[in-house]
Amino acid sequence: MKLIKLSLGLLLSVIVIPASANSFDVCLKSAESATCQSYLEGVVDGALMYRDNQAKKRIDPNNYESRALKYRAGKRYQTANVNYCSSHILVKSEVVSALTEQVALKNVSNSDELENVITTILDCPRPK
Repeated sequence: MKLIKLSLGLLLSVIVIPASANSFDVCLKSAESATCQSYLEGVVDGALMYRDNQAKKRIDPNNYESRALKYRAGKRYQTANVNYCSSHILVKSEVVSALTEQVALKNVSNSDELENVITTILDCPRPK
C-alpha cells in the first residue's frame, strides 16, 4: 500500500511540477486564452492576499524600470492604478484586464515582470 502511494506521489510530482513551472508560458502564447485568464486571476488573488507586503515593496518612481513601465503602460493599466489609488479597493477584473493587456502588448515576458506590473498597480503616490 505504501509503495502504491509513493509511486502515485512521484508520478504526480513529475506531472505537476513542470506544469506549474511553465504556467506563464501559456499567457505568452495567447493572453486571451481561458487558461491564461485563470492563471492571471490566480496571480491577482495572490496579490490580494499579500497586498500589505506588496505595499511595503515600494517601487522607486525615479528608476528607469518604473518610468519605462508607466510610459509604455496601456489604458487598462492606468485605469486600474488610478482606481486603486483613489479608493484602495482592488477591482480584480480591472487588474486582470490590465495584466492581459500588458502580456498582449509583449511588455511582460516572465513572472518577475508580471510581479513588477502588479506591484506598480498597487503603488500609489504618498501624500506630501
